[in-house]
Amino acid sequence: MKNAILFLFISFPFYCFGQASETSLLGHWHDETITPAFFDNPYHDVWGVQVNGIEYGIICSTDGFHFFDLTTQPLSDEPVAFAPATVQGASIGHRDIKTYQHYLYAVADEGPSALQIFDISGLPNMVSLVYESNEFLTRSHNIFIDEDNGRLYAVGGNGFNVKILSLSNPEAPTLLASYPNSNYNIGYVHDTYVRDHIAYLNAGNVGLFVTDFTDPANPVTLGSMTDYPQQGYNHSGWLSDDGQYYFLCDETHGTDIKVVDVSDYSDIEVVATMNAESTSNQIVHNIYLQGNILYASYYYDGLQVFDVSNPLLPYRIGYYDTHDGPNNSYFAGAWGVFVLPSGMSLISDMQTGFYVFDEIEVPPNTSISPSATSFEICEGGDITFTIILGDDFDVSGVDLSTGNLPGNTLVTFDPNPAQPGEEVEVNVSETEPGYFDLEINATDNINNGQTTVAIDVIDLDTANLINPPNGKTDQAINVYFLWTGLEGADTKNIELSTSEANFEDDIFFTDQAVINSYSYTDGLENGTTYYWRIAADFGCGETHSDIFSFTTEGMVNVNESIQGNSFFLSPNPADDLISLQFENPLEKDLNIEVIAINGQKIKSFLMKAQSNDFLFPVNDLSEGLYFLRLTSGKNSLSKKMLIQR
Repeated sequence: MKNAILFLFISFPFYCFGQASETSLLGHWHDETITPAFFDNPYHDVWGVQVNGIEYGIICSTDGFHFFDLTTQPLSDEPVAFAPATVQGASIGHRDIKTYQHYLYAVADEGPSALQIFDISGLPNMVSLVYESNEFLTRSHNIFIDEDNGRLYAVGGNGFNVKILSLSNPEAPTLLASYPNSNYNIGYVHDTYVRDHIAYLNAGNVGLFVTDFTDPANPVTLGSMTDYPQQGYNHSGWLSDDGQYYFLCDETHGTDIKVVDVSDYSDIEVVATMNAESTSNQIVHNIYLQGNILYASYYYDGLQVFDVSNPLLPYRIGYYDTHDGPNNSYFAGAWGVFVLPSGMSLISDMQTGFYVFDEIEVPPNTSISPSATSFEICEGGDITFTIILGDDFDVSGVDLSTGNLPGNTLVTFDPNPAQPGEEVEVNVSETEPGYFDLEINATDNINNGQTTVAIDVIDLDTANLINPPNGKTDQAINVYFLWTGLEGADTKNIELSTSEANFEDDIFFTDQAVINSYSYTDGLENGTTYYWRIAADFGCGETHSDIFSFTTEGMVNVNESIQGNSFFLSPNPADDLISLQFENPLEKDLNIEVIAINGQKIKSFLMKAQSNDFLFPVNDLSEGLYFLRLTSGKNSLSKKMLIQR
């Protein structure tokens, strides 16, 4: 059965306080008898046209083209006309249409299709097919018509990437050029926007190219952008009325709509972004610009509407979700978008059909736009950033204030009060460690605006030194350093110096530690006093621990050896860890036993052959005298070991 248009007469007031509002749905049409294609999509693109003072919406399907009278019969539950496509059915996943004068031009990207031209001057009573041929186009992914110059640009076709047709005779197009050719090489182009012969070519994964086709036989590349933030599949776009900015869609999940400055073709760059404020999988498909309002078909998020009166500070003002399913990593939902002269906007949803929305009343711009949405501040430091106030506050002045602030946090605005559109400096100081959302409010006693900025105040922690303890004597020349603290530090560096009074001037060793410990294995001088500390970098600042000292032990009598290999035992007395270090690598495994004064074996360890040093804990032993028995093969040696705390 067919689902009739659903009409909603609910009015949604458009008072904007930094939040978008749901747009008013006027009608919805879906024909369940139409066969879906391989994306489970019965429907493709949407367009609109004004004929004899009546506005019509046109949606493509796998069957063809459905026409709706949106002026004199806005409550009709059926199309007023239908035109069949060259090829119909489930094999057709992409159709595109554009209008020129009183003609509709149509292509498909699948099957043995053709360029079709329909005379639509007889609407609503008649749509006449006046041209159907594959002489120039069999398949094409998209078309665009430069109406001021009567040229049709077809892109992404079979056997060509860009093809230009003259519409001097709208019912009998002629070929002007096809690319690539021997004179000019153009890679795959997915879609394009053309004004005054200047084409903005959306070249998929390669990027954006701007080409002058004034002379089709000798096109000129004016500029390109092949590396840019959030780059994805460069899909489609629209040029601002003043020609200074190109609004660019990447058909890649998780990427934003880009505002691209094209005022200088030698330096094309992204200057701002906007999105549906949805999930990480959000993805845009097509856009249409009318004045300062940008309309987007946003797949899973339906219709999305943005105020781009200031292209550097675009903001979302409207939405309507046409897709009931979950947001995933595939393609479903809103496909095409168009806006009629009356302001009614149209959406084609791949699965659910044709949507008509009421004209959007642009809300007053009482936005607060911060230079960034999050900042890090070091404990005890401050941060200064800027906000820009919307243009529609009253000129009597805008008072700025904050919500509840944690602790002793201080926020100041300069100037305050401010003027509409003015840039204001915000300073945040006297903060305490932790995270909070800074709420900024603006009011002129009539209009209000609000925004939040995330503030992360980082605790500039210092390391607590543990090993070697301060003043340690008889420290082994290979040192195991240990400390605690420094949660959240970006980097931790150990620093060794030969002087306490001139520590920094006499640093002879520094290295980054991954964890809160470090093994120094290069060997220090025996019988020498050293000083050490830990420097921590938190990104927004640096801290230094206290300075500890230790003195390395003197050389042990060479008679203290096993199998002729001299060794050092330190510290002794010990309280926590003991280091056993040999002059040369062991030739055989070494058994290490801790023996109580009464002869009872307390614990044992195995030091593997080819090792030089071994570190073992004694923090679980009671204070007192013990023996350390070292056994390698038939050789055995015992040394006294004192645990003292």
